Amino acid sequence: MANVGDAGSIVSASCAADAGLSNTGRADGRDAVIARCPVKVTVGIKLNPPVACPGHPLPITAVGEPSGGAYSWTVSGAELVDDSGSPLYSGDTVYLRAFQADDNTGNIPEKKATVGVTYTHPNGTAQDSKPVKIHKIDFAVTNTQLRSDHLEAKEDQVMVRLENRDPDVPTINIDPNVTIHLDASCPRKADCASNHRAGWIQDVTRLNKSVKWRHRTIAASLTVGPPVRDSLGEAEFPFYADPIPFRLEIDADSDTETVNHSDSPGWGALWRDPKAPDEAADNSLDQVVFQQSFTAWLVVQNVEWSQHDMKGSFAFQKHFDWSVNHTVKVDTIQRVGGRCTPPYSRPEISDLGNGRGAASPSLTTKNALDATTMRTITADPPARHPSLLKHHK
Repeated sequence: MANVGDAGSIVSASCAADAGLSNTGRADGRDAVIARCPVKVTVGIKLNPPVACPGHPLPITAVGEPSGGAYSWTVSGAELVDDSGSPLYSGDTVYLRAFQADDNTGNIPEKKATVGVTYTHPNGTAQDSKPVKIHKIDFAVTNTQLRSDHLEAKEDQVMVRLENRDPDVPTINIDPNVTIHLDASCPRKADCASNHRAGWIQDVTRLNKSVKWRHRTIAASLTVGPPVRDSLGEAEFPFYADPIPFRLEIDADSDTETVNHSDSPGWGALWRDPKAPDEAADNSLDQVVFQQSFTAWLVVQNVEWSQHDMKGSFAFQKHFDWSVNHTVKVDTIQRVGGRCTPPYSRPEISDLGNGRGAASPSLTTKNALDATTMRTITADPPARHPSLLKHHK
């Protein structure tokens, strides 16, 4: 009859060959070698919350059993990063983020991503994968009437100024209402809405401004571009004026903000050249050229996405082109009526288009004002001004 202790050893040794080994006491006092059965290797992905918001990092955790293994991640339709935004494809926790607006409609369509993990342990490997929904956001724009006012050559005793006729009416003005509609599946509606803000971006696409006296011409030129970014004062980059964030009321999933865009460009000159070469020379104003063109975009920006991808952070809602072209000839001797011809002009405005259109904002660090310099062109004294010749007959 076989020894009972030997039979026990045979049973213990029937566990998998790659299991760990340990010594244990036998009934007869001698040690026996018993093999431990390996534990099955598993891994599971946890999404919290289960739906991602556009542009916002969604934490994803993998739990592998038994502990002590290594994690390797894959993703399609999105990117994986750590909590600082750097790419990350290892460890038990990663963050999934994605943002892509439709340049034609201005909406942010729903996206589907797939994330996978491989867990490698001394006892073996295990894999898991999960689909991840990045919910959609729709926008609606109403009240899109473009309004404009004439440019006028305004004369006083010192100079002529080319500017909008009514100081209370901008040369160009629009007051659209922009509404954000969050998808019903959004898990963090108030925060998701406030992560988006509406505003205008404007580029100067042409600049031709000059003042010509009888002996001298000064002309404005750009040191960068065109196009070059345009802005009012200290407006937040890269907007023309400070953007407006969306804010949700309690239990709401939409908000509407009015996003004004108005501009009143101007140019002007003194009747007499303050740097005339000779006090006796004819230093009178001869011509003022004011030609400037613009492209303006109504956008919604995803704030979190802009922190690492400014160019890709915009959902373009509307766009239009517009320009001013007011070149006046000056007769400083004229005493009946104005001295500038023509006295008025209207800005040219294109139709309001959907989405981004054919062009993209330049997003230059310098704005048009910072990038404009003046150059001086001198010339030999020209023939006497025709008005002066008539005056002295």
